[in-house]
Amino acid sequence: MFESTDHLAREIVMSLKFRTDELSPSEVSLIAWQFGFQDDDDPFFSSLWHVIDRAWTSDHRTASDTRKQTEHLKRLAAPGAFPDEVAVFLRFKSGDGERYWLSLLRKADLADRRQHDLAPPVDRRRRSAATA
Repeated sequence: MFESTDHLAREIVMSLKFRTDELSPSEVSLIAWQFGFQDDDDPFFSSLWHVIDRAWTSDHRTASDTRKQTEHLKRLAAPGAFPDEVAVFLRFKSGDGERYWLSLLRKADLADRRQHDLAPPVDRRRRSAATA
């Protein structure tokens, strides 16, 4: 993230600190991916989570006459590959994913930063224009 000041860009360093003692290494990595990896983090893990996400998306697409069903996650979860990360991701994407995510945040001592009742930007602009 960058902030511009008098045509000079200055980097804002944001560091995410959270508890890891109650989390598995895969859960720690998932949280880091969801909040954004830092420059000094291993770039492999950012790529790995994107690959797992893309594999999940591909595997959940409906097969057609021109495209057969894929099983990318099965290969990624194979022994010697990334079974722990795939298991964490599948739990995160499951029907119980919201509860799982909130439990990870609680264990990491992080707040849920999502804003549930935030109006879309167009509605906020309309309200601002109406009161002006």
